[in-house]
Amino acid sequence: MSLYRYRARDAQQKLRQGVVDAASEAEALRELLAGGLTPIELRAEGVSSTGARRRAAVGPAERMLLLQELATLLGAGIALAEVLPSMAQAYADSPLAGALSEMERLVRGGAGVADALALPGLAMPPYVLALARAGEASGALAEALRDAAAQLEQDLRARREMRTALIYPSVLVGAGSAAVLFILVVVVPRFATLLKGSRAEVPALSRWVIEAGVFTQQHLLALALVAGGLIAVAALLLSQPGPRLALWNAMARLPVIGDWLRQVDIGRWTLVLGSLLGNRVPIIDALQLSQAVLRVPALQADLAGAAPALSRGRSLADVLGEFGWFPRTRLNLVRVGERSGELPRLLRQLGEMETEAAQLMQKRVLALIEPIAILGIGVAIGVIMVAVLMAITSLNTAAV
Repeated sequence: MSLYRYRARDAQQKLRQGVVDAASEAEALRELLAGGLTPIELRAEGVSSTGARRRAAVGPAERMLLLQELATLLGAGIALAEVLPSMAQAYADSPLAGALSEMERLVRGGAGVADALALPGLAMPPYVLALARAGEASGALAEALRDAAAQLEQDLRARREMRTALIYPSVLVGAGSAAVLFILVVVVPRFATLLKGSRAEVPALSRWVIEAGVFTQQHLLALALVAGGLIAVAALLLSQPGPRLALWNAMARLPVIGDWLRQVDIGRWTLVLGSLLGNRVPIIDALQLSQAVLRVPALQADLAGAAPALSRGRSLADVLGEFGWFPRTRLNLVRVGERSGELPRLLRQLGEMETEAAQLMQKRVLALIEPIAILGIGVAIGVIMVAVLMAITSLNTAAV
């Protein structure tokens, strides 16, 4: 598959420009003609998504940008048939180019925006597609897409804050590990010659540390290659959904980190549920769609029984109260929302409160990393120094 940039005129003789993905130039021409376009210029642009040029995947930032731009243009009263071609031209050099061209083709064929957003290359979350379908059904598509973009923006902001907060601990751990490695490789092996032929009774700890230093120095390149290979394998595994989910589940069982991950999931779920209900998605469907937001297995198991309970006539506040997700004071917002008909708005307020609480817990968790890293590095250096001093002391004692 290859990309072909085209200039063509539509049935109203308006000039159109964009990119089409096709196996050959002839197929590109047929696709343009089938879409009601008369080609003026067609030239090969590069390799498609199966080749080198299109390997850049659509990331969270591009997905958010796409929804924001669609919401803005549609909210301004511009027809969808005009929006997609102009966006395809504007983002011709970005990872969104191929997706926008395919979306334009689908919409011209009669598909809705939600179906166009369901392209595998976009990897939109299920709740985004649900919001788009609800917006199309209610006639408030721009508002629904704006809500979806807001949710993606919040997720992206949380990730960026996490990465920023991890910069200093990462530098600290890296510098400390480099200091330990330097002592072990450069300093410790110098004491190996002092022990050869000595009749002193060298403590076991000293012998282990010195032998470890000598071994590391002699096999430094091999150990570096092994470490690099393990890091590459770990990065490859974590790029896959299965291993990444397994790591998340393991972290969710830890004492402090697990509480924080639960809080993050609950805050995100509450915001998404409020957005779905605010866009007139039925509550049973909204519960099922919002379940995909949760990543902690225990929370997923709790929510799996919520829809049947609501079908039997129970209130959402009572069901959530059994889960123990919210304090009683915050759970009262759900109860009041059900009685007053303001459940979507109050759920969003509750989600914002839970998100703020999760951010506070995040700061506490990250604040623990620094002292733990300092303590671990200090212990490692201390053990090495004590082992060396014990070896020197044993030599002095034997000399006396």
